[in-house]
Amino acid sequence: MFLVIDQGNTNIKGAIVASPDFCLGEVFSAATPALFLAKIAGLSVSSAMICSVAADDLYFALSEQLSLKGIQVRRFTTATTTPILNAYTHPETLGSDRLADAVGAWSLFPHQHSFVIDCGSCLNYELVASEGIYLGGGISPGLQIRLKAMHDYTGKLPLLNASDYTGLFPGKTTKDSMLSATIGGMIAEIEALIEKIEKKYTPLNIILAGGDASFFGKYLKNKNFAHPDLVLTGLAQTLKYHFETK
Repeated sequence: MFLVIDQGNTNIKGAIVASPDFCLGEVFSAATPALFLAKIAGLSVSSAMICSVAADDLYFALSEQLSLKGIQVRRFTTATTTPILNAYTHPETLGSDRLADAVGAWSLFPHQHSFVIDCGSCLNYELVASEGIYLGGGISPGLQIRLKAMHDYTGKLPLLNASDYTGLFPGKTTKDSMLSATIGGMIAEIEALIEKIEKKYTPLNIILAGGDASFFGKYLKNKNFAHPDLVLTGLAQTLKYHFETK
C-alpha cells in the first residue's frame, strides 16, 4: 500500500493507492503535518511520494515524521521520470504540482489534448498534447490572492467572501463591484484562454482542478470535467509507471 501526498502552501492532502491499478482510495486532508499524520495513523503504508510546493522546512518536517514511521519517502520533482515528456524550456523552474497536474490529465485522457485549469492559490494553466507532451501553460493570481490583495493594499476595501458573488454586473455596492469585476474577470480570463487553445488543439478536454474548481465550474460556459485531486492522481499514475517500467 502506498501514500501519495500533495503538500500545498495552506493544506496537505493525501490518498492511499494500491497496485495494480493505482487508483485513488480515501483522500485525507489537514492543515499541518501533525494533523495529517494523525489522520493516517494505523494505516499500513510502505512508501510515500510527496509533491510539495511548501517551504522546504515544512516538507522536511513531514518527510521526517513519515520516515520515523518506517515509510520510505520519495519526493516528486520535475526531474522525476513520468509517463509524459516535459517540453518546458527550463524544467527545473517548473512547479512540481504543475507537472503532476499534467500527468494526471494524461492519465485521465490518454492520447488526447487536455487543458488543465488548477484553481488554487494561483490560477495555473497546463496544456498536454495528444502525443503525451507537456507543452507548458500559464500562472496568474488565484481567487483568494486577488480578494486579499485588494483588502491589504487599500485603506478601505473590505476582505470579501467569494460565496457572496451574484454574477451581476455592474455592481451597485462596493462588495458587488469588487466581486463582479474580480470573479467575472477571472471567468473571462479562463474562457478566453480556452478559446485560444481550442483554435489549435481540437478536440480539447477541459479539466478543472484545485480547491476552487467546483466554484468556477458553476460559471464557465465551456463543458469541463472537475477533478479537485488531479495532483494526487498524477502522483499515483507516476508510481504505476515506475512499477510497470521496472
